[in-house]
Amino acid sequence: MNIEAQILTLITRIRALEESMQPGDDSSKTISIAQVLAELTDIRAEMRQDLAALGDELAGLRRHMNDRFATIQSELLHRLGGLPPEVIN
Repeated sequence: MNIEAQILTLITRIRALEESMQPGDDSSKTISIAQVLAELTDIRAEMRQDLAALGDELAGLRRHMNDRFATIQSELLHRLGGLPPEVIN
């Protein structure tokens, strides 16, 4: 299931439980709300970890692409070394 959908489902459940609470019937509903909030906290932690991993992957990709670009640029300049500067620009 999509993480956003899970979060929306949990938020909906929390709101429904809060709206249905009657004075004097707090114990089981409070436990249910606590469980839903715990699930929501877990999902948020997973999302933070996933986003951190994605950031690391993007940084690695950026470094790799920069290295490849520098290599290709160097090879091209070496190949075009015999051309006059006005042709290169």
